[in-house]
Amino acid sequence: MNSQAPHSYGFYLNQPLSELQTNNPESPDSLVVVGIILGSHGVYGELRIRVLSDVPHRFDQGETLYLASQPFRILSSSKGRSDNLILKLQGIDTPGAARDVVGQELSCRADSAPALPENEYFHYQLMGLQVITEEGEPLGRIAEIIITGSNDVYVVSGPDGEILLPALSQVVLQVNLEAGTMVVRLMDGLR
Repeated sequence: MNSQAPHSYGFYLNQPLSELQTNNPESPDSLVVVGIILGSHGVYGELRIRVLSDVPHRFDQGETLYLASQPFRILSSSKGRSDNLILKLQGIDTPGAARDVVGQELSCRADSAPALPENEYFHYQLMGLQVITEEGEPLGRIAEIIITGSNDVYVVSGPDGEILLPALSQVVLQVNLEAGTMVVRLMDGLR
């Protein structure tokens, strides 16, 4: 068994599974949500973006993001207020066009994510995993990941409701992405 807790890196914060990773039937490429369009900005169709990615170069000029499974090249990127970015995407040239996409998600190709060390995972890889106890009891699936100051907390949704599991080595014993499972040890008070 693994003595080190798996570490996970977020592309997003507390987003439901349906909003995190989509498979475009038109393409074999898997997309991962890296931002949400909050509003329009300026008179040339710029977009105010809530960043949900830990990869800083993801929003650099010249990079490609996907909006409704369609690729858009980033023409410019600048820091907005708070933690927001202001992006100019090729093809969105008016305030009206920018307003039409408010609330939509920006995605990147999953295969463009950097490689992580062993026992480290991106949040999108953990979302939807079947969680079972070391005794083989199914608990449900990871439906949400809460980012805290010290460790992530996995929200497992199952037939008996939700269980909150801290991402600690004493709790998370094994992650098997190929099998789509996470094996956990339920400590007192976790149920």
